[in-house]
Amino acid sequence: ADHRLRRFINGALGFRNFADFLNARRIEAARAMLSDPANARMPVSAIAFDLGYASLGPFNRAFKDATGLTPTAWRARALAGSPEL
Repeated sequence: ADHRLRRFINGALGFRNFADFLNARRIEAARAMLSDPANARMPVSAIAFDLGYASLGPFNRAFKDATGLTPTAWRARALAGSPEL
């Protein structure tokens, strides 16, 4: 079963390994949370911890590697036109 899961993650989904797969899902969730006006006052660190990161540094690096922006810059851009702020 482990081998089939690894083959699916690597081949069908295109990730190097499970950690890559998991990180991509976490960053996807972070982008959604940071773009939600309901979370506008939630600290970036709280979002990182909620998504399973043990510290802010690795989260910030992974987020910037995936999106080209820091989490704070992503949030500012996403919420720039939000009427709820």
